[in-house]
Amino acid sequence: MSKTILLVGFTKRTSFSVAKAVGQNYKFLISDIIRSQEQESLINELNNSGIETVNLLGNQSKEILDEYNIDLIIVSPGVPLNIPLLEYAREKNIEIIGDIEFFYRFFPSNVYVGITGTDGKTTTTTLIYELIKTEKKTHLGGNIGVPIFEFYNEIKKDDIVVVEISSFQLEAIDTFKPHVGLFLNLFEDHLDRYSSMEEYLKAKKRIFKNQTDQDYAIVNLDSPYYEKIVDGVKSKILTFSTNREDADIYFKENAIFYNKSSFINRDEILLKGMHNVENCMAAILAAKIIGISDETIKKVIRSFKGVEHRIEFVRNIDGVDYYNDSKSTTVNALEKALLSFDKPIILIAGGKDKGLDFTKIKSLAQSKLKALILIGEAKEKINRELGFSNTLYSDSLESAVNIAKGLSKVGDVVLLSPGCASFDMFKNYEERGRTFKEIINKL
Repeated sequence: MSKTILLVGFTKRTSFSVAKAVGQNYKFLISDIIRSQEQESLINELNNSGIETVNLLGNQSKEILDEYNIDLIIVSPGVPLNIPLLEYAREKNIEIIGDIEFFYRFFPSNVYVGITGTDGKTTTTTLIYELIKTEKKTHLGGNIGVPIFEFYNEIKKDDIVVVEISSFQLEAIDTFKPHVGLFLNLFEDHLDRYSSMEEYLKAKKRIFKNQTDQDYAIVNLDSPYYEKIVDGVKSKILTFSTNREDADIYFKENAIFYNKSSFINRDEILLKGMHNVENCMAAILAAKIIGISDETIKKVIRSFKGVEHRIEFVRNIDGVDYYNDSKSTTVNALEKALLSFDKPIILIAGGKDKGLDFTKIKSLAQSKLKALILIGEAKEKINRELGFSNTLYSDSLESAVNIAKGLSKVGDVVLLSPGCASFDMFKNYEERGRTFKEIINKL
């Protein structure tokens, strides 16, 4: 008899891909607080593939657990683990896991490289994937936007899995163990979900939970949370730093040093900003552990242009550079973007507030910005906290771009780096970034 799995939260990126990949062996109950046309069509697709489903869209009540015999719950990352349905599941001893954990149970003997951190995850994950796949069969998935179950049917026992993991996904692991775990950094984020930075740190640190002394933890030695991050970690700790030479890999004299000797010069790295030097150092350590040659590492880094929506150059119009940094959903990411330019910046920021503190970049904004154009729900809060004199409001991204174009002069940078989530105006940061680029390309 097939097991019954309850999918809590139904999205294409996680729960749908799970059901699509393994559906012939299970019965799926599909629960979500909303019921949309897209979700209905995804369920139809499952049904047409011969996968048994029960459509509970619009219902996330705990009574589901009394009505059906459920063997396992797979929760989507966006669903908080303290909702009544899941609290009741714990009382009934029903196991709750996420898609990363579920995938790992099918392929526990593969080598995993897991990357977490507040910022830089996607760039670092992509770079690590590019480095390793040059010499070994490698798969890429997780929070990066590619569902981990996408390659369920093609993975082989010697393949390496590079996976970006958010704190929400880490909350829902149990046995998952990356051979190489990277904790890039920790800054204020998701304080609408976590009660404190300590809680947020605790969730992120779960990446090392199941590691042994045969595994590796790659950690930022410069992080103010470094001691707390490494406390209790059983694996071999490797560090990177932009200002300390006691790290395993560090930056000095405009070069990255590994084993105390110069490895690659800063001007060979195409990515803007010191934060990307940190990302490169972390990626180099991961690639070295996996056994990638120095020659390959240097060659890939020299040609790596970064990832869409991360300080992405769009075009130059009349001597003005336009950059898309839509992935900037935190104050720290916005700070890193501002530090990446030496030219006057016309910044477009704002969106859905996550309870973050913009006063931290007040002096930086004063020194870097020529003008600030605010959009979205958080615009008044950001204006209040930054107190920047030349601030304008806009009702749409298109209008914001037009205002920026009108204010710009030769040598300026127009930068979309919102520092906020996108959900007040867009489906996700990708849609926000693509919309921005479309507007720019029509100018």
